[in-house]
Amino acid sequence: MTDRSMLLVCVESFMFLIINIAAIIGNAFVIAAILRNRGLRKITHCYILSLAISDLFVTITCIPLTLGASMKGLWLYGDVTCQLQGHVIQVWASFSLTIVSVTAINRYFRVVRPIRYRKIFTKRFTLVTTISSLVICACLEIGMMYVMDARFKFGPHLFCTPNFTNKLMKRAVALPIFISFIAVALFVVLLCYFKVYRVVRRHVILVRPNLVDASFQPGNENKLSCRVDEINATKMVFVIIMVNFLLWIPVCIIGALHVCDIVMPKWTHLMYDFLIFITTATNPLIYGMMNKAFRDEYLRILNCKKSANNIS
Repeated sequence: MTDRSMLLVCVESFMFLIINIAAIIGNAFVIAAILRNRGLRKITHCYILSLAISDLFVTITCIPLTLGASMKGLWLYGDVTCQLQGHVIQVWASFSLTIVSVTAINRYFRVVRPIRYRKIFTKRFTLVTTISSLVICACLEIGMMYVMDARFKFGPHLFCTPNFTNKLMKRAVALPIFISFIAVALFVVLLCYFKVYRVVRRHVILVRPNLVDASFQPGNENKLSCRVDEINATKMVFVIIMVNFLLWIPVCIIGALHVCDIVMPKWTHLMYDFLIFITTATNPLIYGMMNKAFRDEYLRILNCKKSANNIS
C-alpha cells in the first residue's frame, strides 16, 4: 500500500470521497422522502427504506475509515476498529443481498398473486422480515467467523477483510458459503422476475387495445393509473436489483478467487473496493431517475418545501 505514487493516492482517495458524499446525500434524501411523503410509504418502499438506512450506516461508519487508509496507505485505527469495520461490512453485504431478494419476492406476489399479496405483505410482516433478515445475517456472519477462528485484517483491500488461518476450512466452508449466497439470491431474483415479466407482458397485450376506450369510461382512470404505477414500480425495482447484481457479481468473483489464494494484480483489489462501496450510492440515483414521486420529493427537499402529502 505504501509503494503508490502521490497521483495514484490522490485519485483513489478522491474516488472514495466522491462515493462517500454521494452515498450519504443520496440515502439521506431517500429516507427523508419516504418519511415526509405518505404516498411513498408503500410496502415495497419499506424494503427500500431499510436498504437506504443500512447503506447510510455503512457510508458513515466504514467508508471514512477506508478513505483515511487510502490516504495514508496503512491502517491507523487499531485492531478493535478493524474488527468492527469488518463485521459491519460483512453483515451489511449479506443483508443487502437478502433485502434485494425479498423485494423481488414482494414484486412477484404484488404482480402475479395480488390477492395473496394483500394477505401476506402487511406492514407487520414487512417489519418482521426486515428485522429477522438483519438478525439472521448478523448471526450467520459472526457465527461463521467464530467457528472458523477467523479475524479481520487490513490488506490487500483498503478495508478490513476476513483472514482465515485454517486453509482447508477456508476452502471447504467459506468458499461454498460465499458462492452459494450470491447464487441463491440471483436465482430467486431471476425466477421471480421471469414470472413477473410474463404477467406484465400478457397484461400489456390484453389491455393495450382497450386503453383508449377504457380511459373514457367513468371510474376507470384511477384503475389504469394504479396499474401503470405498479408496472413502473416493478420496472424500477428490477433495475435496482440488476444494478446491484452487476456490481456484486464481480465483487463475489474477486472475493472467491482471493479465498482460493489466487494471486491477483492490485487493480483487481482496488476495483473490489470501489464496487462494493458504489452499491451504497446507486440506489438513490435510480429512484430519482425512474420514479416521479421520488424525484418530486427530492426537489421539494432541495427547495425546503413541505411535502404534498405531509400529514401536517
